[in-house]
Amino acid sequence: MSASFERLIDGIIDALQSHVVPNSNDDFVRGQVFSAVYALNGLKLAADWKAGPLLEQVRLQDDTFATVERLAGSMAHPEVPSTPRIQGGPSDVAAIEALRDDGDRRLGQLLLWASGEHARAANPNAATEIERLLRRAICDQLKIELATTPKSMLQQIAGGERDGGAAQG
Repeated sequence: MSASFERLIDGIIDALQSHVVPNSNDDFVRGQVFSAVYALNGLKLAADWKAGPLLEQVRLQDDTFATVERLAGSMAHPEVPSTPRIQGGPSDVAAIEALRDDGDRRLGQLLLWASGEHARAANPNAATEIERLLRRAICDQLKIELATTPKSMLQQIAGGERDGGAAQG
């Protein structure tokens, strides 16, 4: 998605929220405007087809895999893929998404292993550190995912604010 496309959508949203909503006393019109704003926010987030956020998630996973390898040392653990898994610039979005999903599966396997008896018996300090690392990485991935998910239309209507938050009273 180009910056000019994003600015265009932001400008339309700003115009609707700054000029149409405050000057309308009709609840139906206001509801329609909020629906349009919701749709425009969704369009803006989806226009990139998620290539950027997916690449960011795969890179985060790759960093996590490399750190797990280093921390685990000689401990027997589930297989970790060779990194980096993506060379160069963006490629097919479906392929990146498949890599991300496979990485999620592998992170889950590693988390089960690190929090299990065998890893704790082999090296309790390393297992605890790996578990913390994996939980942090999974949370960081969720933050990326949430950043590309539009806020609920009901949240935007109820809050009446531009960010979709609760109205202050």
